[in-house]
Amino acid sequence: MPDTPTNILMAEHRIIEKVIAAMRRFADALSSGQDVDRQPLSGLVPFMRQFADAHHHGKEEHRLFPVLVACGLPAQNGPVQIMCSEHETGRQMVARLAAAIDAYGNGAAETRENLADALRAIAEFYSQHIWKEDNVLFPMAERVLDADSTANVLVAFREVTMPEDQRQGFIAYAESLG
Repeated sequence: MPDTPTNILMAEHRIIEKVIAAMRRFADALSSGQDVDRQPLSGLVPFMRQFADAHHHGKEEHRLFPVLVACGLPAQNGPVQIMCSEHETGRQMVARLAAAIDAYGNGAAETRENLADALRAIAEFYSQHIWKEDNVLFPMAERVLDADSTANVLVAFREVTMPEDQRQGFIAYAESLG
């Protein structure tokens, strides 16, 4: 697969989807009365904040989306604005998840179900968000980005990338959940 901005972002989506799948499994376990090990739970919020948001969404919001707008996609009332709005919604959902994980330790039924609800909500939201990017926005991007724009975005992506050891740690975490 060629090194294009959308291919890089879609590869990151596949990593995020592994964590989303684990969230669904955790939610199902909690809803059926099972305990979920706090160790994998404790990695969810850092993964979502640092890998999915700062690293991945950072590339989209600060590097790809401005170029797409410069290439003719509307900044307002279009897919770029929708994706940015959804990124903000995702941040709010992760904050809710963080609070639910923190409250989970006391064993009360309502904290268990609150955590299950937060996990399911994020999993569903991110699944739909990723689908929209992969199947709507990224095909649009491929149509409007010329070779120079593509090369410029690839260079700009390097400015957003987290240190390789940290990135590999998040990938290993996602793999460990599978």
